[in-house]
Amino acid sequence: MLYNRKIDRALILIIPAALFIYESARPQVRLRAEMPPEFMDAPAHVDPARQAAEERLAHEYWNIALNVIQWKYTYGSPLPNVPPEEFHVTTSSTTKGESDSSSRLRYWQRLQHVWLLPASWKVQRVWSTSWLTGSIGQALTWIESAFNDFFHGR
Repeated sequence: MLYNRKIDRALILIIPAALFIYESARPQVRLRAEMPPEFMDAPAHVDPARQAAEERLAHEYWNIALNVIQWKYTYGSPLPNVPPEEFHVTTSSTTKGESDSSSRLRYWQRLQHVWLLPASWKVQRVWSTSWLTGSIGQALTWIESAFNDFFHGR
């Protein structure tokens, strides 16, 4: 019989535990917090003040990518050609003679470029049992609807 051997008893415990751990330690892909050098779009030979302003602007757009854009679009999926409304800076950090819309479009194109680079992303394993709670919720919803259908004759 299956339960008479000690190895069978151990496997009955080990296999479900291993499956639970495997499913709960999921890879998570997120943009790196540090801005990639390819993202900043400034000519090499400009005065230091303009260089600093351009760097601040690039950091502001990168923060928007970190806090908003990566939650709307996944790793590996292409970004749309037109930047979403959320992709704009709230302060006027644009360089002299440049409109907010042109810098917005310019940095959206830079983000489209670095978005597909693996170096812009970090992969880490995180512990999450949301797969379990989601499955339990779906099962409870199904049981509830089956119960209602059975007793209410639908």
